[in-house]
Order: sequence, then structure tokens, then C-alpha cells
Amino acid sequence: MSRYALLVQYDGTNFNGLQIQNGGRTVQDELEKAIFILSKEKVRVIASGRTDSGVHAIGQVVHFDCCRDFDLRRLCISLNGILPKDVAVKNAYRVCETFHSRFSAFQREYIYLIYNYPLRTPFMQYRAMWVSEPLSVDYIQETGLFLIGEHDFASFCKKISSDRGTVRKIDLFDVTKKDDIITIRIRGNAFLHNMIRIIVGTIVQMSREAKEPSFIKEILEKRDRNISGVTAPPYGLYLSKILYNPPLDHYESAF
Repeated sequence: MSRYALLVQYDGTNFNGLQIQNGGRTVQDELEKAIFILSKEKVRVIASGRTDSGVHAIGQVVHFDCCRDFDLRRLCISLNGILPKDVAVKNAYRVCETFHSRFSAFQREYIYLIYNYPLRTPFMQYRAMWVSEPLSVDYIQETGLFLIGEHDFASFCKKISSDRGTVRKIDLFDVTKKDDIITIRIRGNAFLHNMIRIIVGTIVQMSREAKEPSFIKEILEKRDRNISGVTAPPYGLYLSKILYNPPLDHYESAF
């Protein structure tokens, strides 16, 4: 058996998330069907983490075991020829048997896009959250810095996930703006269900209500989802990067 890792990108608009479930189209199902067509083996694809319905990925990592010995470049080209147009393999790696896409990861990075302009645009539909009133990049940055470090993020997670431990560590919170697009980049060891979307929704709501950036610290300390803000829409969220040690480029790769 050989173990392969794939760097995968997908547009989450028409998916019911990544993980196979009863009813609905999923990224995992599409990947497993494509690998079966190519290898004639039924494999189980394991991802670095789940993404919800409507969430996109530009750097998802999955792995699978297969008896067949693939040429890595041919594996990428062949899978892309089989997969639907809203999923693509960007690279393939021949990894060691102890590599695990989820458990070997030590950091995950997401970006959230906000289209900040008074009028809507069709080009950002299902690509970014539209906020019509002006947003300050400095305000978002200053607010987000209060979240850096290890905290109990119970105020920023979906209630059904709050019984499984809510302490997480954020290592990076960075905000940039180019033209009308604000990009929020968040990196941490792991994230709770809807955590990033609730953080973004809360900061936007705080801006609308003219709250001081430090107010988010009060929300954090209360550990109560009822006092944080709305959940930002899924289509602004992108799984950007998964970090491993050793990094993926340590292994033999297609490109």
C-alpha cells in the first residue's frame, strides 16, 4: 500500500460540505468516486478538516491509501479529468505511512473575504460577504489582536460543538485591503464549528455599533454565544493552508 496526499481546491457553492453524509453532494464523495474510476480500488479519503456547506478551499489536504503505484503528475492530470469542474487537484505527494492529513497538521490557516462597497456586484456573489457601509482595516486589525493567543472561544462557536472543549489558540490575525476587498487571515492550531464566521460577524457588528475594539475581549471572557454577534455567511470563508512538520514539499511531489 502506498499513501498519497493531495492538495485540493474547490468551490463550495454547490456542495453540502466536505464530509460524506446522508443526502447532498460532498467533496469527499466526488474525490472517492474519481479515485475509484482511476484505480479500480475503493479508498477512504481523509481530510485535514471539515468545511461546511458553501465554504471554499484553496489549500485543503487529503490523504488516501492505494495499492496502485501512481506517477504523481499523471495522478493529478487524470483526477482533474474525472472530477467535476468545481473541484481540482493542485498537487500530489507520495508521503510516508505515518503521515495523516488531519492529525499531522499543527496549524490551519483560513481567509475571510469582505466586499466593502456601497453597491453590490455580481462578481462577488458566493465569493465574499458584502458590507455596504465603510469598514476600517485598522479597526478590524486592532479588534482581532485581542484574540491572539490561547483562549476559551465558547462565545465564538456553534452551541452544539461547545460541549467538546472550546479552548483554542490563534497565532495570526492579519487584515489587508486591496481595492474593495478586505482579506482577514487567521491562523491557529484548530478551530471550532463556525468559529471564524462568528468572529468576523461579531467584528462587523461591533463596527456598526461603534464599539471599542477592546469590547471583543469582554465577549471572549463571558464565554457565552448569546452575547457575540451574527454568523458571517459561509461563502466568504476559504480554507487557505495546512501546515505540517515536515512540510508537504519535503515529500516527492508532482509539481
